[in-house]
Amino acid sequence: MKIKLARVAKIGGLMLSLLVAIGLIVTSLPVISRGERNAFATTLWPAPVKDQKFIEQAYAYLPQKTQFDAFVALKDGGQLAQWGEADLPINTHSVRKSLLSGLYGIAIARGYIRLDQTLGELGIDDKVKPLTAMEKSATVRDLLMSRSGIYIEAAGEAKGMKDGRPRRGSHRPGEFFYYNNWDFNVLGVIFERRTGLSIGQAFYEWIAKPTGMTTFKPGHVIYDQPGYTEHRQFVIFMSAADLARFGVLYANNGTWNGHQVIPEAWIRESTQPYSEIKDMPPFDAYGYLWWLDRRNSVVWADGWGGQFMIVDTKHHMVVVARNDTGRSLLQMGLFAAFGKDGWRSHLQRLHKMMIEASDEPMHPRDTSAFR
Repeated sequence: MKIKLARVAKIGGLMLSLLVAIGLIVTSLPVISRGERNAFATTLWPAPVKDQKFIEQAYAYLPQKTQFDAFVALKDGGQLAQWGEADLPINTHSVRKSLLSGLYGIAIARGYIRLDQTLGELGIDDKVKPLTAMEKSATVRDLLMSRSGIYIEAAGEAKGMKDGRPRRGSHRPGEFFYYNNWDFNVLGVIFERRTGLSIGQAFYEWIAKPTGMTTFKPGHVIYDQPGYTEHRQFVIFMSAADLARFGVLYANNGTWNGHQVIPEAWIRESTQPYSEIKDMPPFDAYGYLWWLDRRNSVVWADGWGGQFMIVDTKHHMVVVARNDTGRSLLQMGLFAAFGKDGWRSHLQRLHKMMIEASDEPMHPRDTSAFR
């Protein structure tokens, strides 16, 4: 009897070890590939540099003062600086929302979607927590402004979003700003239903190809389907270099090499201030899925884990800084538990360095960024 029990225990131990090994293998598998270079990829020309020492100081500052894994700065569509794994597809986290804003500008111009369409007209509901008549009156514009008035648990929420969620029914659509993943995720659903394209396919054809992105593929958009809402979250992986090319479209009124990729009117409309933001420096307003810093005349895309992009229309410049939060379930879990984070202030300093390097010196010269 003892021999049989020992044998059962041994077999049980082997099975448990096997299951653990299988689990580690599965969670270690990359959800997306590193990405081969696209056939249509283009190489950017070097942007003119007026003061090389600021580029050198930026390269010294990156590993010493910041925790970013990749950094790219473009000026007038040319490459000003690049550091780290700039061609590695990385999870954009909430930067995905600004990418979706660009797609909406094209979809609206092509007649797929109207800003004044309501959720009721679009057939949008939530089977898990059905919407009320008032909630169904929210428009596409309300969702783009994050003012839907629909306060339902959503995929991909951070703790602060959950803690700050208003009571359901407490605000009518359009009345109140709440940074709401339900709005953002449903915008992804609406886009795919109305265009008949996946977000990955549309971005690849409408934006990646015209701008000569190096590694972005349709398969770099994946989905998370939780059980507490009908609407899944879309997740976009994109390299720092490709993200910077997207930013150039907003810095140059939607054009790339003279070709209008995103309508100029949409670039203006989507970066207008629709909500005042307090206690979140440097942000002071929110547009259509963009954060605004009106004092410095720049707009931001911002994501968890240190995913940042500054679009500076005054200087026709884009500055991107990224952290690699992982491409497998295991890597992403480890980053969430032990990972680093980048600071917006670091990117602001790097932005100043790039301005100094490419334009006439400021007067008086600002040296605070290098201390």
